[in-house]
Amino acid sequence: AERSGQAKKLKKTVAEVATKLEGFTVVEPLTGANVSTQYVSVVGYDSLLSGQPEGIKIEIGLRELLLTPAFDGAARTALLDPVSGRPMVPPVALRCISRMEAFAEKFRAALSRREAAIRDFYDIDYAVRRLDLRPQDPALVELVRQKLAMPGNEPADVSEARLAALRRQLDAQLKPVLRDRDFAEFDLERAFRTVGQMAEKTR
Repeated sequence: AERSGQAKKLKKTVAEVATKLEGFTVVEPLTGANVSTQYVSVVGYDSLLSGQPEGIKIEIGLRELLLTPAFDGAARTALLDPVSGRPMVPPVALRCISRMEAFAEKFRAALSRREAAIRDFYDIDYAVRRLDLRPQDPALVELVRQKLAMPGNEPADVSEARLAALRRQLDAQLKPVLRDRDFAEFDLERAFRTVGQMAEKTR
């Protein structure tokens, strides 16, 4: 009941998207699931690039507290003006979870998401290669251990069946959303080993 009460303001905010942001519509209103621990909505817009309707999925979790302090950050666009080279949209101020907690969440998802998602493994592999993520960092390992111990998580899964499911997602789900060079740099076997090593450390 407490979580449902907290979600009322969120539902109102999402419902107002269409009136406050030109070009957007609410395709699916914010709806709760899993005893009001998770809320999901979809907003839609007509893409100027493809000319087709596109959707943005909004997920809000109310199932647990953060383990590290949040901070005031900024969301920046990757879309640049082709003439000036400057961002097309100014940064948007918002509260952010810490870098360490974000990586811990990625490892938890890679290890325990009911249906394996290739994006989790890509993000971890990219972070190791480009963002100086150190999976052996004791503080990170401890955060992942605590998150896996939270009620409601599936057991950590680094089975061959999970790896096979991820291989099937490479061309179908990952390749279409990456630039050719980024896709070529990704090594699923390497990413899976990284996640497997985290599973060993958190047992």
